[in-house]
Amino acid sequence: MNLIEWLVAFIPVLSFGLVPVIGTVIGGKPTEQSMGIALGGFVFALAVFVFRRPELSAFIFAVSFLSGVFWSIGSVGQFIGINYLGVARATPILNGGQIIGTSLFGVMLGEWASAPARMYGFTALALIIAGIFFTSYKQNSPDGEKPQWKKGILVNVVAALGFTAYVGILKYYGIDGWNSILPQSTGQITAIAVISLVMFKSRPFTRLSLRNGIIGLIWGVGNIALLLSQARLGLAVAYPVSQAAVIVSVFGGVLVNKERKTRKEWVYVGIGMALICVGLFLIYLSGKG
Repeated sequence: MNLIEWLVAFIPVLSFGLVPVIGTVIGGKPTEQSMGIALGGFVFALAVFVFRRPELSAFIFAVSFLSGVFWSIGSVGQFIGINYLGVARATPILNGGQIIGTSLFGVMLGEWASAPARMYGFTALALIIAGIFFTSYKQNSPDGEKPQWKKGILVNVVAALGFTAYVGILKYYGIDGWNSILPQSTGQITAIAVISLVMFKSRPFTRLSLRNGIIGLIWGVGNIALLLSQARLGLAVAYPVSQAAVIVSVFGGVLVNKERKTRKEWVYVGIGMALICVGLFLIYLSGKG
């Protein structure tokens, strides 16, 4: 793993970390927020397609389109899960599920082949997941409502599976990030529109979904960086690194969304960030193993 590859792997940390922060400011229903991300991502994908002219066969289009459908399931589920449990409770379940799913998928594809790589890798996963739980700790629910655990856990598990499949299917078929981005974006918009009309009986395109498009531009940068990173470094390395975005989300929530934290919560945040940093270092060692 050289320095450039490591820097590319960290782009999603900043990009994905800003998405929930800005999305909270703009607001909207889960489908509106997801559609906004998809629309902004489509603008980014279209620009990439015009300037890079990537290869686009029928097979690449079909697989990449399906990747976008899986992402839509994960994205809508993510925002629904937050409504059921709140950000602090939903984030560790979703992020932890994604890390476990993508890492196991990567190992199935032959990543972490050596014993030292597996030792560093699985230890890193445990530390990163624990770090996410610590970082997302909250003493009291801000609205005083009791979380709906049964529905929340179920939705977040489905969302984690969707996000795992969204990157895993491209890795499995060896499709490059530059080639996949436009049909993937098309799949996202189509799937969210269907989910909006069929499941939620609501219009897929609204003023709020258009306003949330700014999130999609930010997400699009992180998405292409993640796809390129997982192609070079492996799914079991690139995806766990991207989930360190929770650190950006925590500070963004405090600085932008004016969320308050108690002294105990800041202690947990400090412990969580330290665990994540150690985990990221072990991920780096696993890539060299």
